[in-house]
Amino acid sequence: MFSELTDKVFKLISKVPFNTMIAAVWISYASVFVLALLLCLVSRRARAKGKGPYLAFTNAYAGVNLALFMLEKPFEEAVVVAVLFWLVGYLTYGLLCAITVKPAPATTVAVRREPSSVVPAVLPVAPAPQQKSPRPELAANGATPVKNSVRLDHAAAVTDKLLAKNLSKADRAELEKLKNTLAVLQIKGTLTPTEAEILNGNFNALLKLMAKYNV
Repeated sequence: MFSELTDKVFKLISKVPFNTMIAAVWISYASVFVLALLLCLVSRRARAKGKGPYLAFTNAYAGVNLALFMLEKPFEEAVVVAVLFWLVGYLTYGLLCAITVKPAPATTVAVRREPSSVVPAVLPVAPAPQQKSPRPELAANGATPVKNSVRLDHAAAVTDKLLAKNLSKADRAELEKLKNTLAVLQIKGTLTPTEAEILNGNFNALLKLMAKYNV
């Protein structure tokens, strides 16, 4: 079956005049080269593309020339013609490479982060009971001393446990803010009534996260 197919293909090729086949191969190759050259001259994107496919195209056409010349010429003559064709094709490949423009390397722009002036989210912990006899200077300023050291330490431990979990991106960001706020509150030690109300209101958020991640 395959031998019959190859015989038919060979007979079909043999019917075409030798000069016609050679002219068709050389003209088609020259047309591809001219088209590639024009594209590189008018298009920066084409110049930036690699020229490897054109070299493979040249190698294939050198093989076609060898096969066609072996139909009519001695093997040595066919090899010489194929090699000369390949050399000319390689010169055209070098010309295309010479006008190739390498893409500019991407530059990394360093983004400077300004220190955030936003106060971190208030840690959701409940305030300790108010002292029965607040100090006079705090009462005069409307501030209520809160014994929150134990609660803050406990909240800090819970926050660390939660951060060790596989959290969602939003939950992790919230807990990072809570951890920063915790440090501020531990240093402050005494909260105003307004701050105590905020702590009491946000404590439910921490309880929800504890229940969500089973802490």
